[in-house]
Amino acid sequence: MPANGAVSLGVDGRSNSFVTLAADGDRVAAVWLASSDSGNDVFVAMSDDGGARFAAPVRVNDLPGDAAGNGEQPPRVVLHDRTVAVVWISKRQGVSGVRAAQSADGGRSFSAARTISPEGVTGARGWESVAIADDGMVHAAWLDGRNAAPMAADHHDHGVMRQDIVHAMWRAGEPVVESPVADNVCFCCKTGVVTHGRDVFVVWRHLFEGGVRDIAVARSADGGRTFGSPVRVSADNWKIDACPDDGPSLAVEGNGTLHVAWPTLLSDSGQPHMAIFETISMDGGATFTARARVDASTTGASHPRMAVSRDGVRAIVWDEAAAAGRQAMIRVAGGDARTLAGGGTSYPAIAPTPEGFVVGWNEQAGGRPVVGVRRVGP
Repeated sequence: MPANGAVSLGVDGRSNSFVTLAADGDRVAAVWLASSDSGNDVFVAMSDDGGARFAAPVRVNDLPGDAAGNGEQPPRVVLHDRTVAVVWISKRQGVSGVRAAQSADGGRSFSAARTISPEGVTGARGWESVAIADDGMVHAAWLDGRNAAPMAADHHDHGVMRQDIVHAMWRAGEPVVESPVADNVCFCCKTGVVTHGRDVFVVWRHLFEGGVRDIAVARSADGGRTFGSPVRVSADNWKIDACPDDGPSLAVEGNGTLHVAWPTLLSDSGQPHMAIFETISMDGGATFTARARVDASTTGASHPRMAVSRDGVRAIVWDEAAAAGRQAMIRVAGGDARTLAGGGTSYPAIAPTPEGFVVGWNEQAGGRPVVGVRRVGP
């Protein structure tokens, strides 16, 4: 069984990993990737009691094996009333695309999947995120390599690594409307998207001048049709000639306060290591407060995800190095960091509920990867 009395989620006979969570009141959705020799599928399990118990998993993708992913690009899920929307990465016939399916009956069944990224484009696509607005519009953001230069014969042409970030929105049965967000961004870090009224915010790791890879946010004030220029969240000035594979997380309060959590390199102890920081914006993403440290690790903290409750309580989860392997951590409302689960747990996920938060992570149980999920108080 998973640690700390958590619920174990998985499909028998498969490797189960890369969980994400969403909640609407006491209704919780957990989505993950279930892998076997025959391929990868996306499964969702629903809870009506804040994550204490879950119904049997339901496969989301209608084409067997039509999924791909990893810790930085897991399948993503959102809830609104009885609507459950899931997006994931597909690599059919060797071409990457962003796929989506929707349930109108609370996750009991799903519509046929649709490709929400354009058909016939080249390059990589992935590192997707998703949100759902109060009007039922689904919003997604992802990294897209359709504008990358052709690969050079000597593989030293840096243009081949170009990724742009794009946004798309749709409702069930309606066409997908796509809009550009920013060009030439860092190419292997997860993205984030949230909505607040007519505002849509997207966060990613941007590629600034001189090879600096810091976090940026862009705002759309017209429901996702156009986006303003990127705003740098914090001048970390992390210069690295590679992608760190470790991106930001984004959340918004009911009053519009925007929260960002992200990892970056820290060198204050003499030994460089990854650390987690957070900041807020109270003016619609135009400016951000000075960064504040979240973790207390001296050996490296990574893979943050953030959630904010309806009454403004924020919580951040991440994983960090420990003697027994990586362990999942949490910090709630500026309190002390504490361990969620140890012994080789990683890539934690979080969503807010009326009683606090529901959290999940990857771990090994009974000799195979499973997903652990449990509730934590505010």
